[in-house]
Formats: sequence, structure tokens, C-alpha cells
Amino acid sequence: MALTNALNATLNGMMTTELKTALVSQNIANADKEGYTRKSLNTQYITTSSGSVPVSGVVVGSTDAFLVASLVDDISAYTKNKVVSDSLDYYNTQLGSTDGSNTLSTYIDNMYATLKSVATNPETSANKSEVVNTANNLASSLRNLSADIQNLRQTAEQKIASSVNNVNAILDRIDALNDKITSFAGNDAGLAEYEDQRVVEIQNLAKEMDIQYFYTSDNQMQIYTESGQALLLSQPRHLSYTTTNVVHSTTLYPAGFSSIDLDGTDLTTMLTGGNLGGYISLRDDIYVSEQAKLDEFANVLQTQTNSLLSQGASIPGRSLMEGSLSGLTGATPFTATGSMRVAVTDSTGTIVNYSDINLAAMTNINDVLTAINGVAGLTATLNADGELSISVTPSTNGVVINPMNSSVTSSSGENISEYFGLNDLFIGTNAENIQISAYLVSRPDYLSVGVLDSSGGLVAGDKGVARGDGSVADLIASALTSSQSFNAAGNFAAQSNTLLAYAQAFIADASTQASITEGETETSYLVYSTSNNLMTSQSGVNIDEETAKMLVLQNQYSAAAQVVSVIQQMLDDLINAVR
Repeated sequence: MALTNALNATLNGMMTTELKTALVSQNIANADKEGYTRKSLNTQYITTSSGSVPVSGVVVGSTDAFLVASLVDDISAYTKNKVVSDSLDYYNTQLGSTDGSNTLSTYIDNMYATLKSVATNPETSANKSEVVNTANNLASSLRNLSADIQNLRQTAEQKIASSVNNVNAILDRIDALNDKITSFAGNDAGLAEYEDQRVVEIQNLAKEMDIQYFYTSDNQMQIYTESGQALLLSQPRHLSYTTTNVVHSTTLYPAGFSSIDLDGTDLTTMLTGGNLGGYISLRDDIYVSEQAKLDEFANVLQTQTNSLLSQGASIPGRSLMEGSLSGLTGATPFTATGSMRVAVTDSTGTIVNYSDINLAAMTNINDVLTAINGVAGLTATLNADGELSISVTPSTNGVVINPMNSSVTSSSGENISEYFGLNDLFIGTNAENIQISAYLVSRPDYLSVGVLDSSGGLVAGDKGVARGDGSVADLIASALTSSQSFNAAGNFAAQSNTLLAYAQAFIADASTQASITEGETETSYLVYSTSNNLMTSQSGVNIDEETAKMLVLQNQYSAAAQVVSVIQQMLDDLINAVR
């Protein structure tokens, strides 16, 4: 009958209003919960001859799948840029400014000043000590900067391992949520809540790496890397990675680092977004480039300084002169042109005896040793490291060399003193291990700032090395401020520049890179923030709106209750009339 139909429709409406009220209450209670989206009831109706009646509803979230997909891409881009920017900002702080008091530029200036002092007053031991000290400061600065770079690469390496673990854990959680979503097909509220949690996890995954994902017909999420390798289908596929515990400048991918593997495929170079993309870029590209530039600076500094010093002689001469070229044997091939002068001098630089040695007929290192041993008072051998070692008897005298017109053709044409590294100031293979030769650390007055007389009329008792001769020191000072040839290194092209200008460019470039990445980070954050705010405004909870809904629902419920009361009264009246 009509009254019964009316009562049924009203009661169904009241139950629907109760469900909607519960959802509004839930929305308000979870307004500040991460990833929570506004829930609503999609009411379903049946239509009969008496009209439409609400019979049930489906609880749904308000997430926009297209907005989530866009946000996921934006998260990966922003996270990568933020990782790189934060690291470069720290690195730039470690380098200091181009005019700072503890920079490469300052140490070069100081070394130039001390060399000029020696050139003017070469007989002053304190001046030579200052040259060695400033050179040591410069070498220490290079080693420290190199250590900073490798520490940053080590940090990136550790972060990569941590990120791989995070990826695997997130894939496991999404897989578990997939299972729960399937099992909750008949429970609308639980389904919507687990879908929210899955959206949160896919955003967490995007922070770690760049991904793409899809939904199957049964609402299962499938995840792939951006390059197309499956991470989650019916079950998660974990990344595998082994951490490298010690990182040096020579530790490079792929030989020096484990690959990030997925089912036997190396993904390392394919990961370009999120934390993984950022830390891989820092470890394998950005800081490798910085180290290469630093190594090139150290190489030019060492080569130019040692080359000039190889022409020099010291007062006093060394009683034991050892080269820096190691690994030699008597049979090591040796060919050269020209001659060199080897002399024994007393503590004042006066010639005791000397010999001009013709190098043209030599074929191996034994020939060199034999020729030097022919000079009275000298003994030439190879030490335990295979380095040329020349000792003087008595030890109160010293040995000095003028390479004259010698050219070692079995090497790169350098003079014989430079070839053996007999007068080296700097030793080492790169910026990571450059240091001052031990003989100068212990005796700075052995610095070869003068030249052994090469005149044909030189005899015993003549001054072999003039006490006022600082010509070699002056040449080195000039080299510090003259253009040198630098090979391409990192993001620097091959160039002709002074050591000072190269050092300043190195520091300035780091500042420029930090500024550029900061700008890229700000831009990507604005894009991410816009996407995030748009999604929040569309799917998040607005307390004012929910409160207003609650008032509307309250009015609806009150009106329905009043209708029930009226129908009840009418039914009572009808029953009484029948009686």
C-alpha cells in the first residue's frame, strides 16, 4: 500500500544518510592523515512502480588517477634535483670562494711570492723553507679536496644501497596492498582505504626511482621501471646491490662498483630519477668530473714544477740523491741523446770533481749506472723500489746534475734528471696522493734553485753552483703565472691557461653548477607543488565543506524522521479507523 511504500522509502533514505554521515565523520577525523582522500558514497537506487528508492551505495575515494600519475613523475624529477642540489651546495661550501684564504688560488699566490723571495735571496735557507711549506700547503689542499670529493662519492654509494633497500621494501608493501584490495572487493570502506595507502606507497617509490605503473582489470597495480623492466606483476621483483665500502678516485663504475641488478639486467645507467638517479649521477658523473679537473690541475702543477727543477742544482748538494721513478731494473731499456754533467761539490757549491757523460751509446739502465759510477766519489745503484740512487763519499760532499742537452728518447724526450725524477718537488700520481718529496721535507735547503755551471772550462776548485743563483726559482715562479696547456677534463675543454686562472675557474665552476642545480630544483619543486596542491584540493578533506555537509545531512535525517513520525501517525489512525 502507499503508506508502507512511503515508510520503506523513507527508512532506506535514513540508512543512506547514516552512511553518508559516518563518512563525513571519518573524513573530518582523518583530515591530517598522510595520503587520506575524501570518501563519499555513490548511492545506488532501484526503481519500482512506486518510484526510485535508495537501497545501497559504494564507498569511493576521490583520487584522480591522472593527477596521481602526473604527481609521480614530478616527485621523481624533484627528488633527483634536490639530492644533487643539496650535495653540490655542500661541496661548494667546502671549496670556498675564489678569493678565500684557504683555497687553491691563495696557495698558488703564496707559492709564487715565496719563489720570488728565493729568486732574490737564494742563499737564505728560511726562504727555501717557505717555498717547501707553501708547496706542501698546496699539495695538502689538493689531497683534502680530493678526499672531500671521494667522501661525497662514498656517501652517495651508501645512499644508493639504502635506496635499493627502500625500493624492495616498498614493492613488498604494494604487493601486500594489491592482495588486500582483491580480498576487500565486497567491503567498500576497506577497499577505498587500501587504495589510498597504495597511492601513498607509489609516491614513496617515485621518491626512490623513476617508474611507470598500470592497473589491471581486477584493480591490481603493476609497476615497471621507466625503461620498461617489470618490478611488480603477480609478485615483486627485487633489485640486488652490493655496497662498495671504500671509494678512491680510481673507483669507477662499472669496474669499481656493483651494478644495480634486476633479474640479471644492469639498471644502473637506466635509473635517472628519484634518489637513485640523483646519487648515481653524483657518484658516477658529477664528482668524477670534479676529480678529473682536480687531477689535471695537479698533473700540470707537478709536471711543470718538476720539469724546471730538473734543470737545477742546490747548495749544498745532496749526499744521497734518489729519483722518484720506480720499478727500474738494470735491464730496463734506456736510450737518449745528448750529454749531462754530474758533479761532486762541497757544502759551498765548489767543484770537487765532475764528468760530462755522453748518453748516445746507452741501451739500458745498467749503462747509466756504469757511467755515473765512473765519476770519482759517486756510487750509483737501484734501491729496493727500483729507483736510481746516487750516494757520495765522503757524505760531507754532495752530488749535483746539469741535464744539459740530454733527451731520453725511450721515454717522452724529457731530460735525464726529469726522467729519473731526481729533483722532484711534487710526487704522486694524482690530486688524491700528491705530496712533497721526502728529501725536501727533511732538508728544504736541498731545493734546486740554481744551476750547475755547464761551461767547458770548469775545473776543480771553481764555483759549480753560485750562491746568488736563484734562476730556477724565478723560472718556476714565472711558470705559475704563465699559460700552460691543460687537457680536457670533466666538463672543462682542453685549454691554455695559468694555474691560478684554472684554479679560480675550478672553484667558480663548482659555484655555477650549484647555482644551476638549485634553480632546477626550485623549478621542479614548483611543478611538484602545483601537482600536489591540485591533487590535495581535489581529493583532500576540507573541514569547512565537510562541516557544511554534516549540517545538510542532519537536516535530511531530521526531515526523514519527521516523515516517519507522520506516516506512523497515519498508520495508527488507519488501524483505529478499521477497528
